[in-house]
Amino acid sequence: MENLLPSEIIFRNLKELVEAKNNAHKSMFSFHWKKMWPFNLIWPQVDYERIQRLMDEIRKNVAGQKKLVEEGKLKGKDFEKKFLNAVPTYLNALDDTAKYLSQAAKWKQDMLYKKIHRDVKFKRDVKEWADILKNYQDAGKNLTIAGGFVQLGWEEVFLAIRK
Repeated sequence: MENLLPSEIIFRNLKELVEAKNNAHKSMFSFHWKKMWPFNLIWPQVDYERIQRLMDEIRKNVAGQKKLVEEGKLKGKDFEKKFLNAVPTYLNALDDTAKYLSQAAKWKQDMLYKKIHRDVKFKRDVKEWADILKNYQDAGKNLTIAGGFVQLGWEEVFLAIRK
């Protein structure tokens, strides 16, 4: 097995975590005719409970990555410092994004149960949904901003590795 720098391991892990989060996002928010009524009753296109479990798993992995970053800071080379210093903020933003995506999935799952039992109170429920989406949108913006700093740090690592 090749000898990887701590920053390379962390970067690969980040890519996998973000890909998992993005796939869950697509599953929930991308348009598909099977998500429309009455087809969603026949073909449940989105498993909201699985998305919640996946987001919980991502949040656990984020905690593990924070520990890995701390170890990497001790063992890392000078050109890795900028990257390793930017990653904790990115991990916090990813954690927030996963938390709010999980809340959105829970809300959707609860709405499915309420529809089945005819217990929908749209004014209250839609306000709660709007708040969840606003929080998720803000967390996504923070993730994008933090990702820019991670990318800048990664460019230094990448250039140093390729020399």
